[in-house]
Amino acid sequence: MSQTREPAREQPPTTLRRQKYIHYSIVLNILARLPVKSLLRFRCVCKSWDSLITSPYFISTHLFINNVDRGDYIVNMPWYVNPSSPPYSNRPVITFYCDHDGFDKIFEFEIPSRFPPYQANLVGSCNGLLCLEFQVWEERWQAASKTAIIYLWNPSIRKLKRLPDIMFDCFFDCFIPLGFAYHSEDNDYKVVKISYYSRRKLEVEVYTSKSDSWRTLEDLDVSLRPKTDDFGFHFSLPIPFFGGALHWLVDIIQGEEKHKTEMILSFDVNNETFEELAMPDRCFDGAGNEFDGKCISLFRGKLALIRLETVGEQSFACVWAIKEYGKHKSWNKPLVVREQYDRFYGLTKRGFILLEDESHIFGNGQLEMPKK
Repeated sequence: MSQTREPAREQPPTTLRRQKYIHYSIVLNILARLPVKSLLRFRCVCKSWDSLITSPYFISTHLFINNVDRGDYIVNMPWYVNPSSPPYSNRPVITFYCDHDGFDKIFEFEIPSRFPPYQANLVGSCNGLLCLEFQVWEERWQAASKTAIIYLWNPSIRKLKRLPDIMFDCFFDCFIPLGFAYHSEDNDYKVVKISYYSRRKLEVEVYTSKSDSWRTLEDLDVSLRPKTDDFGFHFSLPIPFFGGALHWLVDIIQGEEKHKTEMILSFDVNNETFEELAMPDRCFDGAGNEFDGKCISLFRGKLALIRLETVGEQSFACVWAIKEYGKHKSWNKPLVVREQYDRFYGLTKRGFILLEDESHIFGNGQLEMPKK
């Protein structure tokens, strides 16, 4: 006896839609493992994907999954914007990539905006975001004033965000140290601005990306040592962000004899507090002629102090790296680079040093201990 099969029942449209639907968590898991170039294309699939890919949660998830050190690099850009002079560009930001053998790849990005002649500064970089500062000088009411135009730029997804402008009186604060950091507890980004309107008073303002606004920190306990007569910040390189804190190298002039020393001023991004870090002994003794320079940076994953010196035709770069953060006697003996160079670009995490002479830019990974 043959059995007749019943015709297949047609499924309602809602059931078919459910079968074609991919759960949100699966989509997130797949997209978070894709390279940035693919994500840029997939933003055009639909509004929900565009909203997901550009959300802070997805960006932090993507960074966490893909946070693999595939190389080392230094980010650099010219210090002045002038489209009417070479290289006749709106502002290229040049990223020098290196591998274990040296600097062998150079990628060049152009900021997607037009700028009149400005003084420019790369404040710092965190998780693929770059913080850029452009200082505009204006004459107002028979007095000079300066506006700091600050951008957060993500070259991977080609997004440029202008922060609310901050203005200041040039008569009182010609140099405004800025720092850029990631606030891990709130999954937020902060820009820290330090102004000094008098010889001992510091005013600190903090911008957060979530609030998109600036606020002034009140009742700060910032110690600049007793009998401080004057001080100045060094920020020729981007301010290093290490151990959850930003770090500035500060010159201190004390007493009637105008004794000059240095200090490291750190700002804890999570707690928003300042602290002085111990310096290595006599690291800047004798420095001070017009050819010398000093700065603070990161070297092989550690906080480092750099002294640049020229003696005759010989150039030196001395590097002190900290072994144990916050301890006075925990600085390594200085490492010395002996190369003829015109410009010092900076240090990389692996210990490479990027230098420039009259003919080319080159990397030097060979550090030697100073001769006794």
